[in-house]
Formats: sequence, structure tokens, C-alpha cells
Amino acid sequence: MISRERMVEIDGAIKELRRLAEGLKKDGAEIEAIKRNAVRILACVRMLELNVCDVVES
Repeated sequence: MISRERMVEIDGAIKELRRLAEGLKKDGAEIEAIKRNAVRILACVRMLELNVCDVVES
């Protein structure tokens, strides 16, 4: 089983993914393809957050 410390590291990486995707969405807002793909990335990040938050918070 994966250690709690490793899960905390993964949680940090997911938060970094969110920060980067939100920046990409903002900076690339004038380019429709970038905006759409950033929204898709954020949806995937959300799924990761839901999967990891239960383990990290417990």
C-alpha cells in the first residue's frame, strides 16, 4: 500500500496541476482550443482531487 507521505506528495502535485491548468485557461482564453482543453484538464484534475482527498484528509 502507498504511504501517507507519498499520498501527500501526490496531493501537492494535483494542486500544482490545477494551478497550471487554471493559468493556461486564463492565459489562453483567446484561443478556443486552449480554453476547451484547459477545461477538460480541469475536469480530470477534479476527478484526481476526489480520489485523493479522502485518503489525505483521513
